[in-house]
Amino acid sequence: MTVAHDNQETTNIAAALAALSEEMSIAAVSCGHLDDALGQILEATPPERRMAVMQELHMVDMLAQHITAITDFTARLAAAAAAGEGFDVDRALGAITLGTVADRMRDAIIQKAA
Repeated sequence: MTVAHDNQETTNIAAALAALSEEMSIAAVSCGHLDDALGQILEATPPERRMAVMQELHMVDMLAQHITAITDFTARLAAAAAAGEGFDVDRALGAITLGTVADRMRDAIIQKAA
């Protein structure tokens, strides 16, 4: 699925997507810092409470992976648009390494485009 726009509109959308991707990268780094902080908390947590902290660590890891998936998707769209290739959504979805995220996004895009 490729969407074409006029040059100025494509340039503006590509720039917005690139900026979004950069902001999402910053959010992913913040998730890494949160993960590190929770790791330190885990070390100081009594053994009987560690499972709860480990579950939170897992949730932060899942959030970081989700943010990275969206970052990769928007970066791929921005790069394709900037190169004059239009918005190749299928190719951009291929940049997402988490299958469930890619599937949800694909389904949502198809539904909203219909």
